[in-house]
Amino acid sequence: MPANCHSGFRSPKVVRTRRVAIATLVLLETFGCASHTRKFQPPQNIAELDNTSFLHYLATVPVVTVEEGCRAWMLLLEGSNRPQLSHLERQLELERRGILNPTWHLKEGDVLNKGTLAFMIRTTCRLSKSPTERLASLFRVGERRYALKTCVFEGLISYGTADEPVTGGELLSTLTKMEMLNSESVDNSFSGRNPSAD
Repeated sequence: MPANCHSGFRSPKVVRTRRVAIATLVLLETFGCASHTRKFQPPQNIAELDNTSFLHYLATVPVVTVEEGCRAWMLLLEGSNRPQLSHLERQLELERRGILNPTWHLKEGDVLNKGTLAFMIRTTCRLSKSPTERLASLFRVGERRYALKTCVFEGLISYGTADEPVTGGELLSTLTKMEMLNSESVDNSFSGRNPSAD
């Protein structure tokens, strides 16, 4: 075999192309799933709503914020038994459990997108990861996009792009499906679950 047979794979041009491709993937994950601030303003302060009123309100929301998503998720995990928490306390608790990633730097007024919701679903339900997803999660690249693919395949979320905003109806539909999964499971283990420990 000629000595220069594989030299093209190590040429500066190929190395540069690979570096650009990797940088592009990192930028897509960082900014492609970036949340935007919602323009819609609720008619009342949602922090003052009890849990039942909050869920009724959620059904009317055209776009869900991170704050609303965190509150809904804590209701799923803990029910209404836990004392009312602030948004920061909820988000920190979800980050502690590995359901949200602190490196995403989510803010309470940001729009909750499908990639983030899918990651929350996949982590909470402990859905298995493909080899490609395991590799991507090591570098925190594409983890929300892969989670969305998994959740669409499992029928837990409707098809869309990772940066597509989640509506209130979609979030409620997801919570209902998750509750059904939890009631069918042997250990009913959503409550108090720490998926990051698995």
